[in-house]
Amino acid sequence: MKNTFEGIGGRDGSHCGLTDWYGEHEAALAKALAGKKDFDTGWYSSKKEIASARITRCKGKVIVAVSVSDDFDSVGRGEREVTSPVTLDSICEAIDKAWEDAKDDQNANQGYRGYSLRDKEGNWIDTYLVSIDGADVPSGDYYGNWGWQSDPREIEPEEGLGTVCGTKRIPKKTIVAFEEFAHLGKGGELTMGNWTMKSWDKEDAEFEDPNDYRGMGWVGSDGRP
Repeated sequence: MKNTFEGIGGRDGSHCGLTDWYGEHEAALAKALAGKKDFDTGWYSSKKEIASARITRCKGKVIVAVSVSDDFDSVGRGEREVTSPVTLDSICEAIDKAWEDAKDDQNANQGYRGYSLRDKEGNWIDTYLVSIDGADVPSGDYYGNWGWQSDPREIEPEEGLGTVCGTKRIPKKTIVAFEEFAHLGKGGELTMGNWTMKSWDKEDAEFEDPNDYRGMGWVGSDGRP
């Protein structure tokens, strides 16, 4: 079975998502669809997402598969058959559905729950992590401990105020309430005074400005953002 994306160069086949294909990848896929032979794109990744996809046609049936991961190495898989007529648009729709399936699978597999603490203006203050699988430390390379991620040793204590969250403005009883809420493990959000703790699954995704990629050094060896 022919690898449709072979020889194009680079493992990334799409830009921001899994259907925002680069021009040469989209052209190769369109050409494969126009033909009658079976094909396989192989696994291709997104430049800006921890996700990859694969599109195959075997005996006339087109299948898309999506694999996702995160900073904690929690993986998820999803697969969908593309409904007829098979077009680039219907493939995009199938990938989006398979991606949602993969995220659901990932959520079922993850061994943690993450929370963000923000002030009333929505500014991030700190992150709180809870283990739900009993692991001693978080998986992956980005976090070394559970609980608050700021270093309280860098903050001078003050009577009645906590030494967590990179600030002395939050009362200790409020910090304790946030910790107890997080350890319920149910997600959601809790607002107390000027601060809100929200589980990551309830947070809106934050996307970078593509115009900043080159200035911030986020350009691959192939010269593309």
